[in-house]
Amino acid sequence: MAIEQIKIIKEAEEQAEQIRKKSSAEAKQMIVDAEKKAAQLLEQAQRQGEEEYKKILQEAQKDAQHNYDDIIEKAKQDISHRTAIAEQNLDNAVSIIIGKVVK
Repeated sequence: MAIEQIKIIKEAEEQAEQIRKKSSAEAKQMIVDAEKKAAQLLEQAQRQGEEEYKKILQEAQKDAQHNYDDIIEKAKQDISHRTAIAEQNLDNAVSIIIGKVVK
């Protein structure tokens, strides 16, 4: 009977060792899987960050171009206005000079 109990104990110890080895292997695999998942998440976050950066940069360039176009348009209007005034003043100046020369 003692031999039977020793066999049972030995089998239980062997099963416990197998369970421990299996658990250890599973834990190691879980760590590997978690590291892979973390690397994938990091890579995905970097891609998303780069895409967001490009999108913001494009929007900023579009806004800058719009502002530039507005400034150029206002400058053109200002130049046209000043040119018209200068032409009007030129006509007045010519009239004054002709008037003084003729007298």
